[in-house]
Amino acid sequence: MRKEKQFLLDEIKEKLSESSSFVLASYQGMDPNLTSDFRTSVVETGGLFCVVKKRVFLKAAEEAGLKVDKEMLTGHIGVVYSGEDTVATTKAVYKFKKDNDKLLEILGGLFEGKMCSPEDLKEISQLPSKEEMRAQFLGVLEAPLSGVVSVMEAAMSGVISCMDQKVQKEESQQ
Repeated sequence: MRKEKQFLLDEIKEKLSESSSFVLASYQGMDPNLTSDFRTSVVETGGLFCVVKKRVFLKAAEEAGLKVDKEMLTGHIGVVYSGEDTVATTKAVYKFKKDNDKLLEILGGLFEGKMCSPEDLKEISQLPSKEEMRAQFLGVLEAPLSGVVSVMEAAMSGVISCMDQKVQKEESQQ
């Protein structure tokens, strides 16, 4: 194998081992501006989009211990490696696919060590991201505290209102 191909193989193998999950996509007819927009949306979630050759990717996946079905790899192949928030990266891929349906086809991917179909990845993309889950959790914690504060505030304002009415009644009687 030539040095360039070996270098490329090692690079892909390293990215596969560093990334806990990835999405395989086939892209057709994407112009440079759309490709740049797609890369930007993936990078904003902590991911990385790379165009790869099928044979090199299959060899790297095999050496990394992953079983990728050769038949599912159709068209020009791109790999979206996820960052820390796999769900956010997958959401970005599916959002781009929704906006540009004919240009990007999801072929499958890896999630938590398991190969997934495009349908599985679509379900994963519909899960809440880490930030959304944190906000929901804080909402669950905040709701009872907010209720307690409202009850205390109502009790205090009730006492003050009664005292104010008593004072006004005494002043009007004098």
